[in-house]
Amino acid sequence: MTPEQLYKDACEAKEKGAHVGMSLVFQRGQKRPPGFPRGELLCETELGNVYSFDPDKVISWLKKHNLIAT
Repeated sequence: MTPEQLYKDACEAKEKGAHVGMSLVFQRGQKRPPGFPRGELLCETELGNVYSFDPDKVISWLKKHNLIAT
């Protein structure tokens, strides 16, 4: 997923309301990028883990690391 797509998905989650997070899947053994927000573990599968993230924190992380134009 590109930073632009991640930003777009985070913005769409924000538009849906305050109680809506965004879900991302991390493959087994895959590490999150440094400083990436902590998420709530929703499900563990054989292929990876599904987490829910606060879209505001994801957007802030993208901006902080200059991965999107502000």
